[in-house]
Amino acid sequence: MNLSFASIALMAHVVAALRIVFFRRNGARHRAHVSWLAWSLVSVLGCSAIELALHPRHVDFLEAARSVLLAFFVFCARGNVARLLWSGEQ
Repeated sequence: MNLSFASIALMAHVVAALRIVFFRRNGARHRAHVSWLAWSLVSVLGCSAIELALHPRHVDFLEAARSVLLAFFVFCARGNVARLLWSGEQ
């Protein structure tokens, strides 16, 4: 059971990081602080995925669920980190 939760968390980290990396602006404004936040989010997600892949550890249900929920939010925002931060139209 432990290995399956670790696999789920690993895949959620990879999928969320890749979705942010392949985000297309399509005319949206460039905001430097949002870019830095997106870069740091990709870095943390990528490092977490590498750590889980190289050094398997105990991952419980809540950690795997948190990873899946974060990936779900990233996909709902279509990889747009600014939409993760601000919900209203600007």
